[in-house]
Amino acid sequence: MMRPPISSTLIVIMVIAAVVPAAIMGLLFNTEVSRMVGPIQEQLGDINSTAVNYSSGATDQELIVSSKAMQYEEFFRRIAESNQFVADYAASGFSDIDRVADPNSPLSQTLARAIKRNSAIERIYLATADGRIASWPETDGIRNYAINASELRSLGWYNAAQAAGGTVWIPGDEMHMMCATPAYWNITLYCVAASEVSLSDLYSDLSMLRGSGYPFIVNRSGDVVMIPKVRRGDAPWDNLLLSGNLYKSNISALAELGDRISKGKSGSDYLMIDGRGWFVVYSPVKSVGWTVVVAYPSERMMVPLSIVERSANALSQRAVELLRSSTAAMFSKGLLLIIISGVAFGLIGIMIRRQLRRSAGCISDALQRIGGGELERRVPVECDIEGIVQSIESMRQSLRTLLEGAKAESYARGSQECKSSVLKSFDTYLTAGTLPLIEGYDLSIRQISRGSTFHDVLEIQHGKVALCMGRANGEEMESAVLAAIARAVIRALPSQHPDEVIKRANSILAKSSSSPISCFYAVLDHGQGELVYSNAGHAPPFVVSRDGSVDTLCGDGIPMTIRDDLKLGYERRPISKGDVLVIYSEGMIEAQGFDLERLIGVARGSRTKSASEIADDIERAVPKGDGMAVMVMKSV
Repeated sequence: MMRPPISSTLIVIMVIAAVVPAAIMGLLFNTEVSRMVGPIQEQLGDINSTAVNYSSGATDQELIVSSKAMQYEEFFRRIAESNQFVADYAASGFSDIDRVADPNSPLSQTLARAIKRNSAIERIYLATADGRIASWPETDGIRNYAINASELRSLGWYNAAQAAGGTVWIPGDEMHMMCATPAYWNITLYCVAASEVSLSDLYSDLSMLRGSGYPFIVNRSGDVVMIPKVRRGDAPWDNLLLSGNLYKSNISALAELGDRISKGKSGSDYLMIDGRGWFVVYSPVKSVGWTVVVAYPSERMMVPLSIVERSANALSQRAVELLRSSTAAMFSKGLLLIIISGVAFGLIGIMIRRQLRRSAGCISDALQRIGGGELERRVPVECDIEGIVQSIESMRQSLRTLLEGAKAESYARGSQECKSSVLKSFDTYLTAGTLPLIEGYDLSIRQISRGSTFHDVLEIQHGKVALCMGRANGEEMESAVLAAIARAVIRALPSQHPDEVIKRANSILAKSSSSPISCFYAVLDHGQGELVYSNAGHAPPFVVSRDGSVDTLCGDGIPMTIRDDLKLGYERRPISKGDVLVIYSEGMIEAQGFDLERLIGVARGSRTKSASEIADDIERAVPKGDGMAVMVMKSV
């Protein structure tokens, strides 16, 4: 169990000193806010009403989608009524189903009129309970003839209508559905009439909405049953086309949208997907269990700024008046709490200063040893970071002296072998040593060729492991030294927060070098199956799922040492059983004839193998070059 950098007692005291005054101030503030929140909420409601009233005109998107849903509901209702009429007519006994082949028979003429009145009906089938079946118009292999009970039960539409006791809709291919209706003689099932319905008119009508949005239709299970062709690259609809189901999409916002749509009610939602806003409107077609959905880019839904601005100005003036009335009551109480908090934090500051002075000598000595060549020696976790900049600079100077001596010897001998020998001596400082055993995971690393790429794997606390890979740019020998320094600095700053590690390392390295250093740093919580990572300009690693889908881990940072105040965030990703994480150096995809697409292809094709076998396959596939390394981790 790792000890915290500062004693637990100081942390507890600091938390108490911060929380107690804040809690008291919060109670006092809440009393005043409760008095003034009512009028502000009322005025906010007026602003919302203004926006809603503006966006609810005759051309409102919600009205358009609702109208389409009612139009399609009417389409299916007419077909259902026609099918009910045919079934009732066949069960009335006025016509003989055996004469359906006769074009002059009353039943044949009734069926023909039903098809003529509704062009969407392509064919009508009749099946009686005693095993007679017929169709109009006749089709090859289906005429008016008798079948036995077991053959009758094999007709899916017959069984569905019989079980439901009323009209049912059964999906066919992409452009057809079957409407089946039972008819009874007294209380006994006499026959089932089924109409084969073409959906091409609905598809054409739905396509007319593409000019302003992206329309599609889903069923209760979230399956996309109809979607017109859209422009490629309009996220997230490419993803929707590939998955075919709202719940199977790797975009969580679409799955949440599916939950709301499945309730069978009209509505609208505002979604943020890949940094872009979408206004999604939906309305159900209840007779067939469908929902019409249209997604509009949010920029087309904006309320004029002047409308909101006038209401916001009025609201701000009212809020200022209320705040002024509360200031006097809060001032004296707040001043007293500030004095108490200041005294408490002053005492804590004195205690922390003493602790930092004690730890400064500890960390300075540790990094002086690193500067002397002990690059594998980690900074003790009980030390803080005071004095680290001077120690790292000393280490850099020591390594530079070693490098310059090696260069002089290489030039004197006039041989490239010395240079290669020096580079080889840096391997110990650039690569991970003995890999830790990670419960539930298989890990393998391949250092395919030497260069300025560094990587590391280290346990930062129980249940969590840090994975790191980076590359230093510059002349070959100098970049190798810089890479060794960068790895030593990062290794000396273990943390559960990847963005903090990279920011702190950048603040140290930027003081002595301006050569860019890319770095990918991730923390794996193998107990929870979660990866937290940050990427400072490194080639984006990727995860191959068990089903072969690929997710890249890009991040949002630039390489280290370019700026003193590196701005960097972090991302989270769950790691499921069978997932394969591949972290690679830029040299892998810079090799001639080998790019990222081929690397992903090799990993995807080998995803069922062990991590070591996957790494072997990648090493065999990539042409040899400088600075090539790959780290493969698989959840088993």
